[in-house]
Amino acid sequence: MAGTNVFGLWTFLLSVIAVSVAVALAAVWLSNRVFGRQDGEFTSSLSPFLTTVALVYGALLGFTVVVAWEQFSSAEATVSHEASTLTTMYRQTVGMPQPEQRLLREAVRNYTVSVSEEWDSQYEGDANDSARSAITDMYRILGHQGAVQSTSSLDGEFLKQVAELASDRNARFLDAKPRIPGLLWGGLLFGGLLLISMLAMSRPVDRRVQIVLTSSVGVLLGLLLFIVFWLDRPFGRDLGVTPEPFTNAQMTFDAIDEST
Repeated sequence: MAGTNVFGLWTFLLSVIAVSVAVALAAVWLSNRVFGRQDGEFTSSLSPFLTTVALVYGALLGFTVVVAWEQFSSAEATVSHEASTLTTMYRQTVGMPQPEQRLLREAVRNYTVSVSEEWDSQYEGDANDSARSAITDMYRILGHQGAVQSTSSLDGEFLKQVAELASDRNARFLDAKPRIPGLLWGGLLFGGLLLISMLAMSRPVDRRVQIVLTSSVGVLLGLLLFIVFWLDRPFGRDLGVTPEPFTNAQMTFDAIDEST
C-alpha cells in the first residue's frame, strides 16, 4: 500500500479486526433480539443453507485471493526486471566513447532517481516528467550519435534495453492500479455479512460459544479481506513491493564508476 508504513498497516489491520468483531456481536445481538429463542436451541433447518453459502463464498474468496496474489507477484517481477535492465544499460556504457558514455549514464541515473520520487503517486497514474524525459534523452543521444558516426552493435543493444525499460515502466503503472473491481468487493462484503448473520442464527448450546464462534469467523473473514486488499495494492515504501531494487541499482552504478 503506497505511502503506508508499518504503523499505518497495523493500525488498519486492528481497525479491520475491531469492525469484524463488532459486526459479529451485532449479528448475535440482533438474532437473539428478533428470534427470541432460548440458549441451547439450534435451528437445524438452517444448516444446509449455511453450508451452501459457506461453500460458495469460500470459492469466491479463494478465487479473489489468487487474483490478488498474481497481481502482487506480477508487480514484484516487473520492478525487479526494470531495475535489472537499468543495471545492464549502465554496464553497457563501459564500452562507449565519450561524450556518449557520460550522457547516457546521466540519463540512466536520472531515470532511477525519478522512479523513487514517483513511487507513492503510481496509484493515481501520476508519472514523473523527469523519468519520461530521461527515456527521451536516451533515444535522443543514441540518435545523435548514429547521425554523427555509424551506429555500433553496442548502441543497438542499448536501444533494445531502452525499449524494454519503457515497456517495464508501463507495466509497473498497470500493476499499480487495483484489479479487483468494486462489484466484486461488494459481493465479498455482502457474502461475509450474510455468512456471519446465518452463523449467528444457528444457535449452539451455550450463548458464549455462539459469541466466540461468530466472532472468530468474523475475524477470519476480515483478515482474509484485508490480505486481498493489501495484495491488490502492492507498492509501498516499507512493505510490499518497495523501490529497494532501484536503490541497489544506484549502488551498482557507483561501483561501475569506481572501476572505470
